[in-house]
Amino acid sequence: LKAEHVRTYYRQRGQSLLSLFGLGEKRYVKAVDDVSFGVAPGTSLGIVGESGCGKTTLGRCVVRILDPTDGEIWLSDENGESTNIASLEQRQLRVKRRGFQIIFQDPYASLDPRMTILNIVGEPLYAMRISSPAERTERVRHLLEVVGLKGDYLNRYPQAFSGGQRQRIGIARALATNPRLVVADEPVSALDVSVQAQILNLLSDLQAEFALTYLFISHDLSVVRHVSNRVAVMYVGRLVESAETRELYARPAHPYTIALLSAVPTTDRESRKQRIILPGEPANPAQTPPGCPFHPRCSHATELCREVFPEWREVSPEHSVACHHPL
Repeated sequence: LKAEHVRTYYRQRGQSLLSLFGLGEKRYVKAVDDVSFGVAPGTSLGIVGESGCGKTTLGRCVVRILDPTDGEIWLSDENGESTNIASLEQRQLRVKRRGFQIIFQDPYASLDPRMTILNIVGEPLYAMRISSPAERTERVRHLLEVVGLKGDYLNRYPQAFSGGQRQRIGIARALATNPRLVVADEPVSALDVSVQAQILNLLSDLQAEFALTYLFISHDLSVVRHVSNRVAVMYVGRLVESAETRELYARPAHPYTIALLSAVPTTDRESRKQRIILPGEPANPAQTPPGCPFHPRCSHATELCREVFPEWREVSPEHSVACHHPL
C-alpha cells in the first residue's frame, strides 16, 4: 500500500447563501490533509492519534468506502502490479475489492441482526460472485474455524454471540475473499481487556498464516505497539511523526508524540509523575491555525512554528517528523 498526498475535505455546513451560488468563500473541514505513507507487504502500519484526528476517515479512504478529495492510493496485487484505486470507477473497483477488506470498530453495529452467520461471512463471496452456494458454505465453515469458532455456528444469528465472538465473525468476513490488505479500524476498542488480547493474538496469527498486510488504526498506543512494525502519529488530519515501532517508543521526537506516550497507563510510579498535560483543545480541522497546527498546545513553539508549516525531516534512519524543533 502506498498513499500519496491524500486529502478528504467536507463542505462546512451553515454557510451563507452567497457561497451556495459560488459567490462567497467556501469553507471546508479538512478531515485528512495531505497524508502520505507506505506499508510493505506482510507488515503492519499503526495509525494513532486522538479521537477526531482523521485516522478512521483515512482508513475508509484506503478501502474506498469514502472517496478522497485528492491524492493517490496505490495497491499492488499478487503479481506486483500497482493500481491507483482512488481513480477507479465503481465497476473497476468491484474487481479490485477482492484484494482489500476492512474490520470495523463496533462488533455490534457491523453485523446485521437479521442475517445468519453464513450470510454475513459469505456476503463478500456472494456480492463478488466468487463461488457456488455449496462452495460458499464450506468456505464460511472453514473461516469460522480459522478464527476460533465452531463450524456449526452457520445458522445462528449475531445476538447469540458475545462481543469477542462477534469481532471474530467480522474478521472471518474480512478474510472471505483472500485479501492481501486488511484495514483494522480500532478492532478491539469496544472489547474487554481480556478479550482484546485474544483478538490481537488472533490477528497476529492470521498475518503470519496468510501473509496479510495490516493498516491498524487505534487510539491505544499499547495495542499498536503489540501489532505494528511501524507507527505513524496523526494530528488534526496530518501525520506528524513516523518511525519503526521500537524506535518511536524509545525515542519520540515530536512533542505531541511525547505527550501521547506519557498518557499510556503504567504501574510505574515515576512514569506517572512525568505525565504531560497538554493545554487547550485540539485544533479545529475547519480552521487550523497558521504554521504548525500543534503550536497553540506546544511548550516548545517559537515564532517560526506560528508562521511556517514544518516540512518532514529525518531525525534518524527511517524516523521522520514534521516539526521545526524535534526533541
